[in-house]
Amino acid sequence: MSTETISTTRQERLESFIMISKSLMVSKNLGKNGELDVYHLAIVKSLANNFQGVAYTGVSHIMRFIGMSTEQNITKTRTKDSLLRLQEMGHIGIFEDVTMESMVSDLKPANNYFIIPTGKDQEFGFAKVFYKDIQMIVAMKSDYKPKIFATYLNVIGNMFYDSTGNNKNVPISFIAIDTVVKNTGINRRSVVEYLKALFEEEILFFIHFHINNSITKNYCTRWIHKEHTAEWAFPLAEFHYKTKRNKFKGGGKGVSEE
Repeated sequence: MSTETISTTRQERLESFIMISKSLMVSKNLGKNGELDVYHLAIVKSLANNFQGVAYTGVSHIMRFIGMSTEQNITKTRTKDSLLRLQEMGHIGIFEDVTMESMVSDLKPANNYFIIPTGKDQEFGFAKVFYKDIQMIVAMKSDYKPKIFATYLNVIGNMFYDSTGNNKNVPISFIAIDTVVKNTGINRRSVVEYLKALFEEEILFFIHFHINNSITKNYCTRWIHKEHTAEWAFPLAEFHYKTKRNKFKGGGKGVSEE
């Protein structure tokens, strides 16, 4: 592996990140607002990414943090219900005071609470979600950021990171668009739109290969590795499709809808 390649992986290891259970990639199993719950969990975890491991936040604070108006009661109710669902599912504990002795069963939108992420199910596999990416998704000009995050999580959750730090494996994802659709319950056209938005906002970098007349495949890295995406993707595509790169029918940068 080249010195330049090693430098990007080392640089990435200096970034702050949170862990999201891979079980939450299948957000459609969480119900109608599953992607909203996963998005809120990521926000809570990023706010709790401190030496105490506790987020001091609440309904209105989270809404302001993610750029939502606090004037509409319906959005306050949706946010409150989402946080309470996360607690009911065991992903967070919400406490009224710093002693954190008993969890609350209701939330006042104007109040802040001590919220502790539990790390539920992370021992069975987790996605490494970088704080920088969360910040960039939060800053996007879109009304569909929870769905964008659910799409992002499916891509990032399929990147392999070598826990030994030896860089024997490279962080690249080749999850199929139809798999993201199946996991999230989001329609295919929207998933493609969200993937393109993640590319345009320079959060994820995509290239695609036209393997033959019937197969086109997307490969993706985080933007920090964009200079190496093709370098990492070519041997994978050759292996997966038993075809040498000089036999590919074409390709390019960006997300292919096929």
